[in-house]
Amino acid sequence: MPPEPSTACLDVSYRPDLAVFIVRWLRQPSAEELQAGYLTALKAAEGPGCRFWLIDGRRRTDANQRGTGWMMETFFPLMVARLGSPIFMAYLFMPSHLADLEADASVPPLSYFDDRPYHVRRFTDEQSAMAWLAECRRVSSQ
Repeated sequence: MPPEPSTACLDVSYRPDLAVFIVRWLRQPSAEELQAGYLTALKAAEGPGCRFWLIDGRRRTDANQRGTGWMMETFFPLMVARLGSPIFMAYLFMPSHLADLEADASVPPLSYFDDRPYHVRRFTDEQSAMAWLAECRRVSSQ
């Protein structure tokens, strides 16, 4: 099992029983912490080669739209290069943060990810997010 790194703003763990990599933001990260946190998580995910991620941002004070450009241009392609494809990412948000994201023209709609090697969905409850990841795992293993 890979090491499970944690920082002041991030908790990372791998659930081998579910084949899901879990990233929980413990507070609102700065732009630098956001990038460093995702890169730390990616390094830890390389051990098991896990392509199914649950990202829990419910403890953040906002949805961190400022990091969207870096995620789209740098992080998602790096994930594919290191873990292979397809990648499945279930993001958990507070309902108000999800509404802000969906109203923000700088954040791509979910349809943007349809033909990409990484698939993203947004959720407000963990059970639905985990069910989506389980279905993605089931379908991709066929």
